[in-house]
Amino acid sequence: MMYRVFLLIFVLIPALGLPAYSQVQQPPAPAAPQNEAPPVLAVPKEYRYNARGRRDPFVNPVPKPAARAAAAPPIPAVRPPGLKGVLVAEASISGVVTSKEPSMNVVVIGAPGNKTYFAHVGDALFDAVVKEIKLDTVTFALTAPGAGANEPTSREIVRKVRPTTGEAK
Repeated sequence: MMYRVFLLIFVLIPALGLPAYSQVQQPPAPAAPQNEAPPVLAVPKEYRYNARGRRDPFVNPVPKPAARAAAAPPIPAVRPPGLKGVLVAEASISGVVTSKEPSMNVVVIGAPGNKTYFAHVGDALFDAVVKEIKLDTVTFALTAPGAGANEPTSREIVRKVRPTTGEAK
């Protein structure tokens, strides 16, 4: 008899009172649209971060400088095909073929997409022109995008060709 009383007190009464308790404590959930799922990292609109003297862990404490993004010249989305569409910053010097005749020197330029181009003195890239090819260096004269090789330039970039061990003789 005593067993039934304890069973009634400890099991049935909390079980009957639990749904009523959960209805009182939990506010009703807002109805979400049936055909749209919320984004994975969505934050509810009513959520506010309570700092309590701490910083928000999801906000970068070191802001990025705005001047650096404004200083970079915009790169057009459409570039011409071939060597004329390769930026000097994207190009890598794969090799140089030199000759006694300076006009016969050739530089091998590696471009994005595993493409390889052969360039002579005077050949134009998107933002530069090949000015000089030597055994260990290639000099590019920067130009404005779309400008021809005859435009005056104010800056030159010198890229070095570094042979691997055993090739330098």
